[in-house]
Amino acid sequence: MTTSTEETPQINFDDICTAKTLAFENQKILTEQQVNWLLKTRNKNGLASAGAVLKISNKLYIHKTKFFEWFMTQKAA
Repeated sequence: MTTSTEETPQINFDDICTAKTLAFENQKILTEQQVNWLLKTRNKNGLASAGAVLKISNKLYIHKTKFFEWFMTQKAA
């Protein structure tokens, strides 16, 4: 039996939200339309590969911590 020395980060429902909630909580920098566009283009912009999007029953949810980690890596060209 192999034991891992690394702990898997615990995720709870407080880390998960909808586009509307994320935009409301961060209305100084994001609109709901911006978040929806980021979700729509998630495969092209890298948001999906960052693990920030969950698709459950055809509804998209956002992992807030992973979203903001991805967000902070974005740079203007």
